[in-house]
Amino acid sequence: MRVSRAATILSGTLATYIVCDVLLTPIAGIETRPVAKVTGVGFAVLGLLFVGLALAIVALVLLFRRSRRSPILAIVAALLYLPAFATEQLGHFSAVTAPLGIQRIEFIQAIVAVIAIGLSLWVIRTGITVTINR
Repeated sequence: MRVSRAATILSGTLATYIVCDVLLTPIAGIETRPVAKVTGVGFAVLGLLFVGLALAIVALVLLFRRSRRSPILAIVAALLYLPAFATEQLGHFSAVTAPLGIQRIEFIQAIVAVIAIGLSLWVIRTGITVTINR
C-alpha cells in the first residue's frame, strides 16, 4: 500500500500552511506591530491562530502515520485561520495597520487554507492509502 495522491498533496499543503503561520508571528521578524496595539479581539483571534497551528502540525504527523483523522484535523486547522484573516481585513486586529509583508502572507495563507479544506475533503472521500494490485 502507498499513500494516495490526495494525501501527498495535502501533506505539502499542510507544510505550506505551517510555514505561513510561523511567518505571521513576531519570531519571523516580518510582524513589526507592537503587542500593546493589539485589541482584545486580536488576542482572541491569536489564540485561534495558534490552536490552528498546533492542529495543523498534529494533522501532518497523523497523515504520515496514515491516520484517517488527519484530514479532519486539517479542516479544523484551516477553518481556525479564517477568523484571524477576517479580523485583520476588517481592521479589528490591531490599532496599527499590518505591514505589507504580513498582508501578503495572510492572503497566501487564506488561499492555502481553502485549498487544504478541499484536499482534506478529497482525502476523506478517497482514503489515505491506495492498494497496488500486481
